[in-house]
Amino acid sequence: MNQKTQFEETLKAKLKEWQIQIDEIKSNAHRVPPQYQLEFERQLDLLFAKNNLAQEKLAKMQNASDLEWGDLKVRLDGIWNEIENAIDSATAKID
Repeated sequence: MNQKTQFEETLKAKLKEWQIQIDEIKSNAHRVPPQYQLEFERQLDLLFAKNNLAQEKLAKMQNASDLEWGDLKVRLDGIWNEIENAIDSATAKID
C-alpha cells in the first residue's frame, strides 16, 4: 500500500471515529453548564464544519495527482489537529 492510499484509509477511519464522537458530544449537550453553552454550541458548529471540510478534502485527494495530494495532505493534517482539539475542548465542557 502506498503512502497516499494508507493516508486515505487512515483518514476514512478517523472520519468515522470523529462522527461518532461528534454525535456523542451533541447528544450530551444538555449536560453543559449554562455559562459554557454558547461557547459549546460554537465549538459544535466548528466541529461539523471541519468534519465536512475534511470529507471534501478526502474526496479531492482520492482523485488528486501525486503533486496535488501532497498539498492536500498538509491541509488535512492541519484540519485533523483542529478537529482533535475541538473534540477535546467540547468534551471537557461536558465532563
